[in-house]
Amino acid sequence: MFFKLTRISKSFNGKQVLNNISFTAEKGDIISFIGPSGVGKTTLLKIIAGMETPDSGDLIFNTEPGDKNPAVMVFQDFLLFPNMTVFDNVAFGLRATKTGRQVIQKKVMEMLDCFQVREKAGQYPKQLSAGQQQRVAIARAMVINPGVLLLDEPFANLDKNLKADTALFIRNTQKQFHTTTICVMHDQEEAFSMSDRIGIMLDNRLVQFDRVDRVFHEPLSIEAAAFLGPVNRLTPETAGKLTIKNNGSGEDLDFSTGNYYFRAEAATISSNSQGHWTIVQIVFLGTNISYHLQCGTAVFQVHTLYNGFQTGDRVDLLIHRILRGENHEKNSFTAGDDSLDPVLPKTDAPTGGPYP
Repeated sequence: MFFKLTRISKSFNGKQVLNNISFTAEKGDIISFIGPSGVGKTTLLKIIAGMETPDSGDLIFNTEPGDKNPAVMVFQDFLLFPNMTVFDNVAFGLRATKTGRQVIQKKVMEMLDCFQVREKAGQYPKQLSAGQQQRVAIARAMVINPGVLLLDEPFANLDKNLKADTALFIRNTQKQFHTTTICVMHDQEEAFSMSDRIGIMLDNRLVQFDRVDRVFHEPLSIEAAAFLGPVNRLTPETAGKLTIKNNGSGEDLDFSTGNYYFRAEAATISSNSQGHWTIVQIVFLGTNISYHLQCGTAVFQVHTLYNGFQTGDRVDLLIHRILRGENHEKNSFTAGDDSLDPVLPKTDAPTGGPYP
């Protein structure tokens, strides 16, 4: 354990912002918290940084951050000093601690090399692209050897094409330094690509915290799954109008509970003029096509490769993987709690999913 949060809660002016947040971070972990705006992600970062005090709960470090290994937070607008060159921006923290000139020169240039902005050393922030400004901001944080690096919306000011490359760059760099890194962001794809573990925050709660693959493939609740993409809830009526390839455990499935569902990517369709499902809408998504299927009052989404279907076609629906998860409000989730049955079944079949 590098540090641990236990049942952290925080309110502002009587409004609860964080509700009973618990998780553990290991040395060198890259952890990202995702969720809609207003669920307390940035407040959580500020508590870890020591900028906010929780109303209740504990934050325990194995080695308490200090002058030689501080917790450093990089805000989404980077906050570089506009009147300082790139070199001076990165050197700022070292000069504040009265580090010797030769050591500053060596450490700053090493950091600029690592973050691939050495040639920008004499330039000012306004002369840099958004991606370069971000790298300089992180280099300024890393040069003082932080115990924990905290990134608030690191991709907010980057265009889509730059986000993926930057996410991979941050991951590779932080693994090289073995620095524990905590991020909060809206960008799900980048969060999954750069992180070891993901936390999903909904309604000011941490509803799931686990390895990136388990968060996606083994959601603890329908709400957690739906935040990552459309899911289709199964009822006794709809379950009888489709084929389930394998329910994994072989147990009888009680669809009346409303706890069973499938992702849009976990199903395929096939042509059948007598099929129960009718294609009512087709949406082009680039790599995939989103088919909206209707049977009675139920409308499901299926994401698959283009296969020539047209609006009005009748089809059969085949489900490759069913998920199970209760409403998260029924559960008080604590990271590491195995009492919740997250998924059924565990297979290598594709996943994906509409949440009515």
